[in-house]
Amino acid sequence: MDINAILSELGGQIGLEGLKLDENGVCRLVFDDVLVVDIESSDDAKTVSFHAQVCELPPEGREKLYRVALEESLFGLGTGGSSFGLDSQRGELLLWRTFPMEHIAYQDFVNILESFVNHLELWKKKTDEMDFSSDEGNDDSEVEDAPKAGEDSEEGYIRA
Repeated sequence: MDINAILSELGGQIGLEGLKLDENGVCRLVFDDVLVVDIESSDDAKTVSFHAQVCELPPEGREKLYRVALEESLFGLGTGGSSFGLDSQRGELLLWRTFPMEHIAYQDFVNILESFVNHLELWKKKTDEMDFSSDEGNDDSEVEDAPKAGEDSEEGYIRA
């Protein structure tokens, strides 16, 4: 299905007749007056992306935010298949997800969007509740230094 056809059907379902991508290939949806999700199509319309601001970067404790975001986005397990990104120009942590449109039916799109919005809401709450001034959970003592390129290691590395 084409993205504008899906958006049109979605708009009809939620009472937003004429819902479609704008001239820049973007459609913005706002859920519960707080969750802002941009839907963006690639130039060739083969992929669609959802992206949304999770939070503004805190003035201090960014390392803790980055660590939590990276840990939770490993394999998409804590993000429902989405990933985190950093918009350093705007000072924001973003949640995003891109998927191919080739075999996406309307209900598939709605399911992906619903999961994205649910995870966005979860992460907004988590980051609102985080204490960025605390170093709790930032202990790197358990992480061993990996060998640098060209260093010998006795186990665990493939050699060419």
